[in-house]
Amino acid sequence: MVIEFSGLILLGITFLYLGISTIYKYIKNISVNYKSEILNLFLFLSILFIISLTLFPIRLGYKFEGFEIFNIVPFKIIITMLFEYPLGQFIYNVIGNIVLFIPFGFFIYIKFEKNKTKTLLAVFIMTLGVEFIQGFIPYRFCDIDDIILNTFGGYIGIIIYNILYLKFNNKLKKIQIT
Repeated sequence: MVIEFSGLILLGITFLYLGISTIYKYIKNISVNYKSEILNLFLFLSILFIISLTLFPIRLGYKFEGFEIFNIVPFKIIITMLFEYPLGQFIYNVIGNIVLFIPFGFFIYIKFEKNKTKTLLAVFIMTLGVEFIQGFIPYRFCDIDDIILNTFGGYIGIIIYNILYLKFNNKLKKIQIT
């Protein structure tokens, strides 16, 4: 048996989130800050994206004896993949692990009001949680290299935000002056 995370599930969970959030704010008579709501939605979607790619599919009922499920030696898998696997697979693994956490780093950085320490801590805790859970899912692998690469991806999200902020903030200032 295989449990998949399909686009339909993603859409359903997103609408459920929006519905519950809207109803809660209506019941509590909380005014809606659209900027904050959009940020929360994108942060939520980035978390769903991470979950859908790291924890699914789940294969139940398969034997996976002899499969190493934990690696705590830094760069062991990266180096092994570089020299023993096709270059495309190495690039897919390394770049994929970095890119996966860029949106999360970007949006959580905004949520934490541009606090780099809190953001990196949140990215680290999120990736640590994902890796820990993967250790208990058949055919998933808990790897310290993924923690390093995911955290680096979150940091790149911070850098991208700062670059975009500098670029567009300066343009907004020029428009206001003229």
